Amino acid sequence: MARVSNLYLTRRSVTSFQLYREIQDLHQMYGDIVRVGPSALSILDAKAFHAIHSNNSPCTKGPWYNIEQPAISLHMSRDKNDHSRRKRAWDKAFSSRALRDYQPRVVKYTNLLLDRLEQSQGTPIDIPKWFKFYSFDTMGDLAFGQSFSMLTNGVKHPFMALVESHMAMAGTFSQLIWMFPLFRALPFLGWEDAIFQKWLGDQVQHQELNKPDLPNIFSWLLEDYKSKMNPKEQDWLNLQADMQLIAVAGSDTTSVTLTCLFYLLATNNDAFIRLQEEIDNLFSSSSLPNHSNFSKLTYLQACIDETLRLFPPVPSGLQRMTPPEGLRVGDIFIPGDTIVTVPSYTLYRDERYFTAPDDFVPERWTTNPEMVKDGSVFAPFSFGRYACMGKQLGLMEVGYATCIILHRFDICLAGEGASSKLAFLKGLKDHFTLDAPELQMVLTARKK
Repeated sequence: MARVSNLYLTRRSVTSFQLYREIQDLHQMYGDIVRVGPSALSILDAKAFHAIHSNNSPCTKGPWYNIEQPAISLHMSRDKNDHSRRKRAWDKAFSSRALRDYQPRVVKYTNLLLDRLEQSQGTPIDIPKWFKFYSFDTMGDLAFGQSFSMLTNGVKHPFMALVESHMAMAGTFSQLIWMFPLFRALPFLGWEDAIFQKWLGDQVQHQELNKPDLPNIFSWLLEDYKSKMNPKEQDWLNLQADMQLIAVAGSDTTSVTLTCLFYLLATNNDAFIRLQEEIDNLFSSSSLPNHSNFSKLTYLQACIDETLRLFPPVPSGLQRMTPPEGLRVGDIFIPGDTIVTVPSYTLYRDERYFTAPDDFVPERWTTNPEMVKDGSVFAPFSFGRYACMGKQLGLMEVGYATCIILHRFDICLAGEGASSKLAFLKGLKDHFTLDAPELQMVLTARKK
């Protein structure tokens, strides 16, 4: 079926909306190279990973990156020269100096999150919901100087609902890219996307007319746009797409990483205790953690890395296309113009690269390095020219929230252990980025 139609993988995806598990099953059945479409391969191999994603790779981004056209964000740009030129403005937005400017706002929203959690301590709380509110509120402020106020009023903002719908469609029909223009063209199918795009356009216009009180990520991109001598309509569309990229990429991935980290800590008590001890030691020598002293928290970083290994934010991998002349990987030749993907979830759980690959063992990143057989394949933020620009900001949000919460609370799953774990794992959805289901947890104030 995969030889003749992209419906094969789509059909497998919609059965559970866990495409990453479907791909893992296919590799277990058929080996390291699996045909998943007429001209599409999923490849589970370290050499292929580097050949496809390294800086000097001849591969380009695949046709999936056309789905948002005519608007083209930095992430969706398939032209290497265009990407390099636009990336310069993003470099400024995520420089060390810019991150220092953003830190007080991360602290502000972390404290708002803490207030909400304190109000519910001792009773079950849907932790992914509040992590989403936290990440969206934080990124709303940092992206374009406007919080969504979800932590304050406890109500999901329409923008968050639109993002969730948008990402669900992007993930579910990722193999049928011809459907996206159809969705947008038919009013009864594309009305949510139309609302979404109008909201983004309004935000861009507001930013253009109103200088923010504090520098934000989008202000750097707007400055680059205004520096153009004769900006074209395409430049305006791209600016709007970049607005969407900031808000989505900076919120979805942060919230799901926090959720999965807390799930793993709640189900691995030894790691939880050790991490609390490290955090307590930091607080005893400093009133509040900050971005500069996070480097001292080696076990926290190990826990985050292990979370990203077990639950990578983009679990099915990133699509690339081989050059017309084809690509040779060792003894394997991949024909030209072939869509290739290295599935992150499956790669990171391959025992050829990690010992006990399905187990949560943060020590593999600290005291037990022999458990990482080939760390070069671990790139949850990608690497090379297409590496995630917001990596350090995302790590700041995850690290700061984890420190503040675990210093104040003990955590546990609300339901029966086995059933809660199974429901969570079955509820994870592959919407291009990973999306977490409801997860009831109980936070209890620690006795000092």
